[in-house]
Amino acid sequence: MMRFKRWAAAAVALAMAMAATACDETAPTSDSGGQAATSASTTAAATTVDEDERAATDAEIKTLGTENFTPDGNSGKITWLGYYDLETDGGSSEQYKIFTSELYGGEIEYISCSSGTAYFERLGTLIAADDSPDIVRYEWLSFPNGMSKNMYEPLDDYIDMTSALWSGMESTIEDFAYNGKHYYYPYRITTNFAINYNRAVIEEYSLTDPYDLYLENNWTWDTFKELLVQWCNIDEDNIGYAGEGGMSFIATTGTSLVDVQSDGTIVNNINDPNVSRAMQFVSELYRDGLTYQHELGDWVSPQVWAKNSDRILFLGMNPEWTISAATSEIQNPDGVDNDICGVVSDFAFVPFPRDPSADSYNIAYDTFGYMVAKGAKNIKGAVDWINLNRVYETDEGRLATAREEAINPDPVYYTAGKYEGKQKWQLIWDERVYDLWQDMMDPTKFSFSFDDCRGFNDEMNTICDTILFDPMFSGDSWTQLSAEYASTIDYIISGYTVS
Repeated sequence: MMRFKRWAAAAVALAMAMAATACDETAPTSDSGGQAATSASTTAAATTVDEDERAATDAEIKTLGTENFTPDGNSGKITWLGYYDLETDGGSSEQYKIFTSELYGGEIEYISCSSGTAYFERLGTLIAADDSPDIVRYEWLSFPNGMSKNMYEPLDDYIDMTSALWSGMESTIEDFAYNGKHYYYPYRITTNFAINYNRAVIEEYSLTDPYDLYLENNWTWDTFKELLVQWCNIDEDNIGYAGEGGMSFIATTGTSLVDVQSDGTIVNNINDPNVSRAMQFVSELYRDGLTYQHELGDWVSPQVWAKNSDRILFLGMNPEWTISAATSEIQNPDGVDNDICGVVSDFAFVPFPRDPSADSYNIAYDTFGYMVAKGAKNIKGAVDWINLNRVYETDEGRLATAREEAINPDPVYYTAGKYEGKQKWQLIWDERVYDLWQDMMDPTKFSFSFDDCRGFNDEMNTICDTILFDPMFSGDSWTQLSAEYASTIDYIISGYTVS
């Protein structure tokens, strides 16, 4: 059981942190609670960073419109507390270049810190010493935990959620309101988890492509399980499903385990019939021998799955990170001489299967964004950075360019370092996979559910690991676990309810 606990902690910790490096080739180097890095190292291939592969290239800097937000060129210096460098991270390097250009007149100082508990401890120490950073990233523990501890500045006086720039995000911003104030303005809705698979394997074994089932509105719990059974019947060593636990299946019912509501009420749904039905379904998958049983070690990272996707049919994991990391594992080995450039990735994904009792696809979503630390010295510059990221996310020209670069990128060549003159590997998305990914972040095309159960404390996270993973991967009884932990969850959330 302890072995599984380490695996579950690794899965959750990396899921909580991976959004920062979703466009990079590697997983985060530190975990959210001190244990994930140890667990992950047992099966994930050791990763070393070749700095020459991060050398300058001839790629052009993006140009953004200024219709919805016009910077004044005086953003000034802001301090960033984080566990990755905004200048080199694949998801923020373009914004960094724009912010530090004459258009914004900004500068960013980077304070490096571990993620997880250590991150919040460091932030608390800096705030107490009146040495607060200006920007930090939103974490699951930011809401309601961090907000309840007064770790952030409310931004109601600085950002107008009804403005054109923030159009479409009002309800999401309201979802994260705490005690009547708005501390978090997410600039982006992101996919949380999806069902990842290798299209070449599906084709080779004449299985029905989940994407086709999705288009037919027939991608349900039932058809998902049918594919698992078919796959495991082909070879006794085959593994049906690994990765995310029960939370994403609960989300397909339109329900969450814990719901922090806008009026400050916090609801424990552990005894909700939809929650129980979803957890009984995943328990059945375990009983039928369709889920991962540590055959490849404690933790299946996208990199490990990439080399075993002819054995593990489905990996429940963040799709943006998975497709990048898995494809890189196959096409982009160390150095550049053996890179496979110009080839569309075989990896694909679909949303978690539809609850047969639901009329539409409900999926767990996540958000990405930055917050201003309590006591920040340059709130104006921090808000400029937040607005810039929203501009970057919504600029139509940039979005069109991003799609074209994802499915049909022009070759990029190194202009410095030992690889100067050689082509830099780039992920090439399949067009339909890319478009589905965009749809999965569009609230007009999917119904979204966000589970607040990870936003409280370490004890709650441990409980979530136990009740959401153990029935699916260890065979523990959901009925017994829910009865055992219901009152403890009530006690924990009572400390965060706004009176």
